[in-house]
Amino acid sequence: MAVNTDSISRQALGLSPTTSEYPYQGMQHFQDIIYKEAAECKHEYVIFSNINEQTFIRDFDEPNSHSYSDFFPQNRILVARIPATEVHEEAHAELHNTLIIKLLNMNVRSQLRSLIGADVVTPTRTKKPDQSYKPVNMPAGYSGHWPSVVIEGAFSESQSKLTNDARWWLNASGGELKTIITLAVQKKRKSITIDKWEAISRPTRGDPGKTVPEVVQKVTMTREGDDAPVHITGAPLVVGFEKLFLRPAEEQKGEGDVVMDHDDLTLIADLTWMGLNTGN
Repeated sequence: MAVNTDSISRQALGLSPTTSEYPYQGMQHFQDIIYKEAAECKHEYVIFSNINEQTFIRDFDEPNSHSYSDFFPQNRILVARIPATEVHEEAHAELHNTLIIKLLNMNVRSQLRSLIGADVVTPTRTKKPDQSYKPVNMPAGYSGHWPSVVIEGAFSESQSKLTNDARWWLNASGGELKTIITLAVQKKRKSITIDKWEAISRPTRGDPGKTVPEVVQKVTMTREGDDAPVHITGAPLVVGFEKLFLRPAEEQKGEGDVVMDHDDLTLIADLTWMGLNTGN
């Protein structure tokens, strides 16, 4: 039976006020709840309470780790994601594939680690991104704990959680994470919104070094009918070379920002929408 407690604010998590919450009763119970929630198709996430760190480490290590999004040890709260559909997986996977192809063409692919959904652990939150990257050679002054770029995807109904996550990544990393790209896929119509977030300098008298997370680029991709062309605004999507590799580009070697043009974005959209057409 679902419970609704004030153990942690759903608004603070970027979740719907009606997101279900259950006391954790073991992995079998967890899986039963996940599939029940998936069948009801109410929300993309579900909350489990009363999970301590020992239980989290025991039950949510591989191969089960794909089933959660966030763990808050101090609150003993785990936010689980309903099993991903083809649409959700395709959106961030195709963006990842396009990025990797561009890096191969620059001959710098071997200089970047692709961490997929590797956990980032902090004292207050363990976070699992959809895609993450960091350079093979970390520059001086960087801990190496944080990726340099992260990609997160969700359905548009979970846009508030994507916003919450983007702000957390940039604030919690203390400047080590440079860019987070979020993709929101709207299920009821063919629409994808890509937001590129970065920490922007906003100095004050009391805090001259203050930065705030902001959307620095927005790309939208829509199609009004199956045979209609993809309408794109905000293109091209640009991922800064220095943001990704934490070093300046060597232009004489052909290095530079990763630029995803209209054709690249159209392909990403088409492949993502195939999942909508098949109902997955």
